[in-house]
Amino acid sequence: MFASERRMSGQKNRTGHNRPEDTFLRSSEKDAGAYVEGEMTVDVHGACKGDIEEEDSSSDTITIPYRPSDIRVKTQPMNVGDLIEMLGAKWINFDTEYQRVADLWTDEKQSRLIESILLGLPLPAFYFEEITRRKWNIIDGLQRCCAIQNFCVNKTLKLSGLEFLGDEFNGKGYDDFPFEIRRDLKMLPITVNILQTGTPPNVKYILFKRLNTGGMMLKPQEIRTAMFPEVVGVLRSMAESAVFLRVTHNKIPTKRQEDKDFVSRFIAFYLLGYESYKSSMDIDTFVNESMLKLRSELSSGRSKKIEADFARALLIAEKIFGDDAFRKRKTRDEGRKPLNKAYFEVLTTSFARLSVADENCLVSRKELLKDNLMYLMNIPAFETAISTGTGILDRVQTRFKGVADAIRATLEDRKLGEEKC
Repeated sequence: MFASERRMSGQKNRTGHNRPEDTFLRSSEKDAGAYVEGEMTVDVHGACKGDIEEEDSSSDTITIPYRPSDIRVKTQPMNVGDLIEMLGAKWINFDTEYQRVADLWTDEKQSRLIESILLGLPLPAFYFEEITRRKWNIIDGLQRCCAIQNFCVNKTLKLSGLEFLGDEFNGKGYDDFPFEIRRDLKMLPITVNILQTGTPPNVKYILFKRLNTGGMMLKPQEIRTAMFPEVVGVLRSMAESAVFLRVTHNKIPTKRQEDKDFVSRFIAFYLLGYESYKSSMDIDTFVNESMLKLRSELSSGRSKKIEADFARALLIAEKIFGDDAFRKRKTRDEGRKPLNKAYFEVLTTSFARLSVADENCLVSRKELLKDNLMYLMNIPAFETAISTGTGILDRVQTRFKGVADAIRATLEDRKLGEEKC
């Protein structure tokens, strides 16, 4: 039975009940089980923020001009058979450090994708980044490619949980199908969009965001690791370091690269300084610029100093705050708050720049520093600067200048808000 015949047999009647297309669309809207959601945009781990305070990093509307000619995206006519051949030849790179690992779908979810192909239903568009003619990175379509590879190339997937073809195909693998059905499967047209080589990084970032307008968008850090694969090793090393995991109590999720985002924020303000933050920027643009700078300096070995200063800053925070590091606190007796990313960013950057003498002094006067920071936290402008619109220029300046004032006052053995005796 060919796709057109199976498609008709899947319809119960002309009343619109139980057509496979209808069920396919409904299931894609109500849960993550149906493949039609651009799997790149679905947070399969849920909103597992855990012990992290939700951050509003929005800023004023940013317009970054670029030439339309910089956008090099081509649509290539292909079918499922072409994709199978490329997967078999290992021309498609799964290890792109995008937003999550491969093979997250259950066998049933993968089987539903194969069933949709057998029914002749159109698949959502695939997006790839062209590295060479024979090497593409997956931008969107990772889980779909995994399902097709597992069934048609590796032949490890046996179909299960099919909605319309279960009586005929449940329990079967690719080689169990007759030639006609395998040919039918391979002939299904697919839409393949290719981001070509030579596309500038900033334009790539914009395109990656635009490709994820449906469902839950890619996290900024997920896009960054796709754009700057050369620096991923540095980010991973810092995010997986024992001191980072210990000071944050291993509370920062890794699956959506939240841990690398914390690290990237430190690197951005450490390398560029908050003074270089401009009103035309947002946090993402600023961090992207720092990744470009980090990438250009990898050969100089500077990344080792960045890692060392990051570890030192975390140790200082641990000595001063213990298990309360990077958490907002207005009084000594209030309960412990979640980790705050903007507070993490400003404290680690500030501590990393301390001299050894100032570090020792600050640690010896840690109770005074806590008082000074609590004084700041009770100032509405400062509390807002680490909570809402954290990417707005004056709020970036407010939090960095505020923490600098608190550190300076502590080193001078005085309490903010009180006249020096």
